[in-house]
Amino acid sequence: MFQIYNQYKLTAMAIFKKALFTLCICVCSFNFLSATLIKKANEIYFSPNRYKTGTQSERIQRAINEAKKSTGKVVIPRYDEVAKTTIWLIDQAILLPGDFELELNNCKIKLSDKCRDNFIRSANAGLGIKDIVPLKNIKIVGIGNVMLEGANNPRSTGDHNKTLSTNPNGYVQSYGTDAGKPNENQKGGWRNHAIILAHVDVFEISGITLKDYHGHGLVLERSTNGVVKDITFEVRQAVNVAGVEKQVLNQDGLGLRFGCRNIIISNCKGRSGDDFINIGLTDTGVEAGKENVNVVSGSIYSGEQDNISNIYLQNWQDFYSISHRAIRIMPVGKLKIKNVFIENMVINPLSKQGLVAEYAENIKGLFVRNMISHHQIKAKGISDASFRDIFYVGEGSAIDVQQSGTVVVDNVKNIRN
Repeated sequence: MFQIYNQYKLTAMAIFKKALFTLCICVCSFNFLSATLIKKANEIYFSPNRYKTGTQSERIQRAINEAKKSTGKVVIPRYDEVAKTTIWLIDQAILLPGDFELELNNCKIKLSDKCRDNFIRSANAGLGIKDIVPLKNIKIVGIGNVMLEGANNPRSTGDHNKTLSTNPNGYVQSYGTDAGKPNENQKGGWRNHAIILAHVDVFEISGITLKDYHGHGLVLERSTNGVVKDITFEVRQAVNVAGVEKQVLNQDGLGLRFGCRNIIISNCKGRSGDDFINIGLTDTGVEAGKENVNVVSGSIYSGEQDNISNIYLQNWQDFYSISHRAIRIMPVGKLKIKNVFIENMVINPLSKQGLVAEYAENIKGLFVRNMISHHQIKAKGISDASFRDIFYVGEGSAIDVQQSGTVVVDNVKNIRN
């Protein structure tokens, strides 16, 4: 009996050793495979974690500059392995060249208190750049939970019509620590916007939450053939500095400016300060690259190429403006806007106003379908337009236009009555 037990024990031990050896081989093989996969991944894209020196901004831009020569892609991951943090604190705008993809992978990017710049901007435009060279093919893609957040104590906020103040009040003052400082611009402007693409053909921006940015959220200037989707806006027109609420003006959601054409914008939501989306621009006579202007590519209307056309807003749920319009269309002066399609929209009842089309004589082709709003649709004087399947939850008329030979009004109802 004892001999049988010993034989069984030896056999079991042999089986165990063989299994252990096999497990070691598997682990080694897995580690080798993992290393291979990481190596292959590094050949596909660059990461700022490759670089061990420099600020976080410098390392991000270095990755972009080097990737431009080879892979054309940079991934900003959740964790900064060098700074040992989950926050990428940047001092200057991330500049994107053409034929490039920036993937934001479950990361948080925050403006530092030193920064008076955008989060992201097309590299062809900026302060002092008068002649902007067009770019093609830019992708900014958020994967997972991606947030771009403004500074804790911003140097400047508001648009070009706002004056900086450390204790702002009224309609023309917006908070900024640069207020009163010599050699610092005392107005807001395009440097306060979160993301700007200027003169870019073929683009995508998706999967991002924009929080407490300093001016406008996402601004497209003279850009064409693009897709914007899955963008959330979170602002409140204020910043808390050392326990004190400071007024931040503007904080529009999206801006489509001169020359934008063939753009689809879908699945947007959240809360803006000023207009949630503003389509149009006023010619203020300021050329590209100047500081006191709301667009980096200049606010001079240069003819037909600066007209806006074929804009599709679709499938927006639960969006609103704290202080202004949910949707504003404003072809001021010589600007013309043609073919704006708005469908499948639910405007949050907290919005100050709903859909407002101004300067209607400069709009040809406004198509609105499947909308729920707590505010009257305002498009007085519009022609070549269609309004279908709209439920207005409020008092009085749902829309301020009448059906005619060029305007269709079909199943537009006040559902409170």
